[in-house]
Amino acid sequence: MADFFDRLKAGLAGAAEAFGPGRYQVEGRRVTCPHCGSEEFAEGSAQLNTAGMTFIGLDWANRSAYTLMCARCSRIEWFGQAPDRL
Repeated sequence: MADFFDRLKAGLAGAAEAFGPGRYQVEGRRVTCPHCGSEEFAEGSAQLNTAGMTFIGLDWANRSAYTLMCARCSRIEWFGQAPDRL
């Protein structure tokens, strides 16, 4: 039974590393925070709503952007394409 819990802890540690803040690159260039210089970011996305699509109730049809939030200072960088996790 102890072996089971050791494996479970190892798996959870790996999952936290895979889903937590990480380092990214876009177009072959490493992303760094222009404010504090950190290279650790949390990945996210945001919908780019427009007034016209909102007016006719089609918000879901708007494009989305990819965001990276600095793990140190929380500055958010926006990208039109998905960043690659290193």
